Amino acid sequence: MLKPITSGSLRTRLSEWLFDAILRGDLAPGERIVEGRLARQLEVAQTTLREALQQLEHQGLVTKSERRGNFVTRLTVEDMEDIYVVRRELEPIAAGLAHQRMTSEDHRHLAHLLDEMRRASEQKDYQRLLKLDMSFHQFIWRLSGNRSLEKALNAVCPPLFANYMIRISSGKLYDFEKDHKEHAALLLALKSGGPDEVRNAFRAMVETFGIQDVEYLRSSENKRQTVALEKKHKVAHRRQAR
Repeated sequence: MLKPITSGSLRTRLSEWLFDAILRGDLAPGERIVEGRLARQLEVAQTTLREALQQLEHQGLVTKSERRGNFVTRLTVEDMEDIYVVRRELEPIAAGLAHQRMTSEDHRHLAHLLDEMRRASEQKDYQRLLKLDMSFHQFIWRLSGNRSLEKALNAVCPPLFANYMIRISSGKLYDFEKDHKEHAALLLALKSGGPDEVRNAFRAMVETFGIQDVEYLRSSENKRQTVALEKKHKVAHRRQAR
C-alpha cells in the first residue's frame, strides 16, 4: 500500500520514492498514474508530483499520453529489443573510455558494489540488489568522462533495470552466481584487460542479458495474452448461457 511521504518531499526525494515504488511493483507496468489521487495519498502538492513524474519520464520509467495522462512504462518486446541495440553499441564505448581513466580507488569501489550485491542477494533484498547493479553500471558510465554518452545511457537503460527487477523478484530466469561471475568478469577486464578486451566483455554481457530479458518479456506477454483471451471466452460463455 502506498504511504504518505512525511519528510524531505522535494522533487528529487519524491522522484526517488516513485522510482522505488515502480521497482517494488506498487506502481505496476502499464498502470495509470492519477496525479490528484496519488498526490493526496502521498500528501504532497500536485505540482511537485508532476515535476517528479517528468523526471521519471526523462528516465523512461513513465510514459505520458496527452489525452490519457501518465502511465508506468510497460515495455513491449520490440521496445526492449530497440533499447538493447542502443545499449549494445554505447555501453562498450563508455567502458572503454572508463578503462583509460580508472584508478585503484575506482576498482575498489566497483568491487565493494559487487560485495554488496552478494549480500543483498543472500538477504533476498532484490530492490537493493537492483539499485546496486544500476550503481555499478552508472559509475562506469560516469567514469567515461563523456557526459553525452552518460546521459544517453541513463535515458535509455532504466526501463531495462525495472523490467529486470520484475524478473528477479519473480524468481524466474535468475541465477545470482552466474550474474555475479559476469559482473566480476567485467571488473577483471577493466582492471587488467586491454581496450579491446574491455569493449568485447561489455558487449558480450549486454548481448547475454538482452537475450534473457527479451525471452522473459516475450514469455510474459504470451501468458498475459492467453489469460486475457481465456477471460474473454469465459465472459462470452456466461452471456450465451443467460
